[in-house]
Amino acid sequence: MEEVRAVLDSLILPVADWQVMGAFDYQREYDAGVPPNIAAMKANRQWWHDWNKSPNQECQRSKDCWLPRGHQGQGQSMAEGLV
Repeated sequence: MEEVRAVLDSLILPVADWQVMGAFDYQREYDAGVPPNIAAMKANRQWWHDWNKSPNQECQRSKDCWLPRGHQGQGQSMAEGLV
């Protein structure tokens, strides 16, 4: 297991940081009546948004954009396209 942890730590983001980013409040989404597919898309965008911020690769065009720095086309806000 130590070898696995070492390999994962050698990636851009150490394992300890990965675990912190995983916090998404699915219960809140469920209680609000958000359909599961929309909740999953919101969780995915939140994860990517947090991931990009950690190695300072977040979008510089918009504070709420979940895409990485230097992406092509227009930025996408965390809520864009989610009903």
